[in-house]
Amino acid sequence: MNYKIIKRKVLHCIDLIYKNDSDFFNRSNYEVTISTKLAQYLFLEFKDYDVDCEYNKHIDTEKIVNKFNSSIRPDILIHKRGTDNNNLVCIEIKKEQNNSTRTNDYNKLKELTKQDGQYKYYLGIFIDFYKNKSKTVIIYFRNGIEQ
Repeated sequence: MNYKIIKRKVLHCIDLIYKNDSDFFNRSNYEVTISTKLAQYLFLEFKDYDVDCEYNKHIDTEKIVNKFNSSIRPDILIHKRGTDNNNLVCIEIKKEQNNSTRTNDYNKLKELTKQDGQYKYYLGIFIDFYKNKSKTVIIYFRNGIEQ
């Protein structure tokens, strides 16, 4: 699946959240509430893949990024469980009310998308959700580099 198709499908799912679930942004919901809803929409777009939230497994072991020397749980993964041959998309999200730095998420996406790295996700996406859709920030990562 190519970059433009993936991007179009993900953007469509983000549009659906704003269309159908905009009340999430007016309440003090946890980010996991938003990521779970986004994953539900992504599941419908990526039917040939597994779409998982907070998935911490790498085949049959813990998902660890050696650079951080710690285990990780990406917010959403679009992949095939049990193999590294179909790691398509990894997604990290934040919402505007979260004042923490975005740097850790960016670094995680860079590591997960490195094609000479351990996981080789084709595309990483960082989404910073705002109440006002026009302010939403979406950053793409490929091969460890912000696009």
